[in-house]
Amino acid sequence: MTERARPKLLLDEMLGGAIAEQLRARGIDATAVVADPLLIATPDEELLGCAANQQRILVTANISDFIGIAARWRNEGRTHHGLICLHHRTFPQNRSLIGAVASALAALHESRMLPAPGTEIYLSGRES
Repeated sequence: MTERARPKLLLDEMLGGAIAEQLRARGIDATAVVADPLLIATPDEELLGCAANQQRILVTANISDFIGIAARWRNEGRTHHGLICLHHRTFPQNRSLIGAVASALAALHESRMLPAPGTEIYLSGRES
């Protein structure tokens, strides 16, 4: 039996690169939109497509736009590689935000409760 591929994350532009750096330091394959000049300012639907093509779960705080796109894709028979929606109001809005989000994503990754392709979950900040 082959080992299942380790999940990979793509962090949307508003999340910055520091969270991806912290995740990589924990052994998680994570990259940020801001680290790739070709992805900066990419329209949401194209970004979800890029994440799907790279077999990456997209992490975003732009919930309303991406949930709408994901629902439309489902209706059209299209599949993304998973979507993690982050509610900023459940995380501290100070200097500890980056560490809190990185810890919650790392805990979610370790729990193996990441979204399956074509599904979405909400990161509450209570995973850590």
